Amino acid sequence: MSKLLKSIVSMAIAGAVSTSALAADGTIDFKGEIIAASCSITGGAGTSVGGNKGSQTIDVNLGKVSTDSLAGTAGGGAAIVGGKSINLNLDCGGTANGLKSVRMQFDPNSGSGIDSKNNSLLKLTPGGATGVGIGIFNGSNNLVNIAANETISGDLVATGEGENTKYTAKLDLRAGYVANGDTVKPGAANGQLPFTLTYE
Repeated sequence: MSKLLKSIVSMAIAGAVSTSALAADGTIDFKGEIIAASCSITGGAGTSVGGNKGSQTIDVNLGKVSTDSLAGTAGGGAAIVGGKSINLNLDCGGTANGLKSVRMQFDPNSGSGIDSKNNSLLKLTPGGATGVGIGIFNGSNNLVNIAANETISGDLVATGEGENTKYTAKLDLRAGYVANGDTVKPGAANGQLPFTLTYE
């Protein structure tokens, strides 16, 4: 094969590769809005909240739970083991004008992850207990599927009038250990679940 022919073939292959890299099968359209609403969180009864608005930490102590108590809770959490109520009070000042509700949206993949055996559960931090995840339950005691972007929501309540109007909301949830179907082995049972407050 001549040098000229080799050069032409190489250019044709390079062109085909670059063209295929630009091909598209569809489009994802993202829509949203950045708003001025800003709420600070304080803990209700039995809930500890620290940090400043926009980077707050909710500490939940699930305690020391026996492996025996996790028997029979696999498959979605018929029982909440070591369950703790998380009562959150939101103070949004006057920033929530025109909004009706606030939602707590979870981002497990930026935390300790999604449990591989039950994607509704938060995976425990590696190196500790196995066979168990952490379940988040809404106010009706239903397991929230954190992998499916399910949220905890509360209504925004306005008090006062005109420029003195203030907005508050309450978010009530529970957290507890749930067996995921694997053999439960003891160890540290910690997890992290980042969240974002969104508004409607």
